[in-house]
Amino acid sequence: MSETRIILVGADDPLPSDHFWHEGEGFAIYTADQPRSTWREHTHEHVQVTIGLEPAHMHAEWRSGGKVAARRELSGNSVTIIPAGEPHRTLWQRRATLIHVYLDMELLAATARSVLHLDTFALRPTYLVRDPFVEELGRALYRECRTGALSDAFAKALLTVLATHLLRTYSAQPGDRGSFQGGLAPARERRVREYVETHLDQELSLEVLAKTVDLSPSHFATLFRQSTGFTAHQYVCHRRVKHAQNLLIETAQPLVEIAAACGFTSQSQFTTLFRRFTGLPPGKFRQDQASARPAPPE
Repeated sequence: MSETRIILVGADDPLPSDHFWHEGEGFAIYTADQPRSTWREHTHEHVQVTIGLEPAHMHAEWRSGGKVAARRELSGNSVTIIPAGEPHRTLWQRRATLIHVYLDMELLAATARSVLHLDTFALRPTYLVRDPFVEELGRALYRECRTGALSDAFAKALLTVLATHLLRTYSAQPGDRGSFQGGLAPARERRVREYVETHLDQELSLEVLAKTVDLSPSHFATLFRQSTGFTAHQYVCHRRVKHAQNLLIETAQPLVEIAAACGFTSQSQFTTLFRRFTGLPPGKFRQDQASARPAPPE
């Protein structure tokens, strides 16, 4: 499990005096009777799940590629899932009882592999939805935190259940239409996907992809997300990582060559994005795959 510390960021106003913060191996939990406050735009290296435990009025804004991806206002209980690296800002317009759960990518990756037999995963950004199952898990964690009874073993057990639910309910493979409505016509979507697959070693900006289907970048961005549930950037990153996985398994190429072949601008970017999608750095992924192969017959 990663030893990276999970740090609470984003709060412009002082944290409430009754807030609770607990950090365990691969997770962290923040609870508070949150007053009216602002959390400036920020990102996390971890998946954030925010659970409103009683009716609250909230205004939130999520950004992608420097533009507003979604704005929501809601009164009532809600669940929000913010993938790693997703920019967001939040304004709590009145006092609210809430819990933030931060899940390390390695915890999610281990759950994906052991429970769902997935080698990669991508969670959809999900804003202010009702999910009674997640709400009940949140209440159980909140009670343990507030009574001082929270143990790492109890938290880890509940969070493994939460991780499994998130992966089953809120993940999708980019390119699968699932329940998404509208968006690009199938022929146009197929053209974009084929272009991405054959140009992974090149720049694949929003402008470049939009040009393949004769649309403006802003119009293309909207339609692509409606089609897939992912931004074009998220989709491209996923395909780069998937191609890198294949090269790590099937070839002995050095990591720096694989990074270039998959279109990563640097070794650092390769490592960061690969870990975000798989929970492991590239070298560790290759090592694990090699050790899992059956020994050749003598």
